[in-house]
Amino acid sequence: MTYLYSVLARIGDKDQFSEASRTWVGDHLTKLGVVSYSASEIVMGGELAGMCVIGFEYESINAAMDGQAGFYKDGDLVGLMQATQVQVGRRILFRVQSERGERSGKYGTILYMAGRPVDDATMESNMDHNWSHMQSGANGLTWLMSVAAGPSPFNATAITWTDSVDSLMTASATMFADPETQRIMADTGAQVLGRVIVRDMH
Repeated sequence: MTYLYSVLARIGDKDQFSEASRTWVGDHLTKLGVVSYSASEIVMGGELAGMCVIGFEYESINAAMDGQAGFYKDGDLVGLMQATQVQVGRRILFRVQSERGERSGKYGTILYMAGRPVDDATMESNMDHNWSHMQSGANGLTWLMSVAAGPSPFNATAITWTDSVDSLMTASATMFADPETQRIMADTGAQVLGRVIVRDMH
């Protein structure tokens, strides 16, 4: 599996940042070892509303560490941060433990989760069950396990992508109402600590 480091940041000029993300940023990141890049604005999410979540995916932790250092040696990327007033508030390293569907859509959600970690085989089985419900409203579903998050109350996040938040929420409600979902959550002590709804920025 791959590793993804996520940055929670305030961005002053979101339009300029989005334009750069859609055009030239990807080429620079590829040279730094990034295998996928995402940027989303938190629209609904309590005190997090208005902040942005930026994800950089790498093949290994070493690659993520080297890529993060290389980012700040790239004059164009640093210039973009300065020009758009990017203020980094948090950086977390995750492992992509399981995934279904595609990372595409106008909108998405992030669920902040707590509970006992499970092995990859168990997670794959759990994801098969979750996706059987979520695919009716989501384009994709990704489970990220925290590797380095500091003193955080959550140790995993579940990310969805969709073109209809209404359809996504209907599928989510059906999934959580399923007795099998409740059994899985009870077995692992899983708890949903919070949810944010995001809009794709690139």
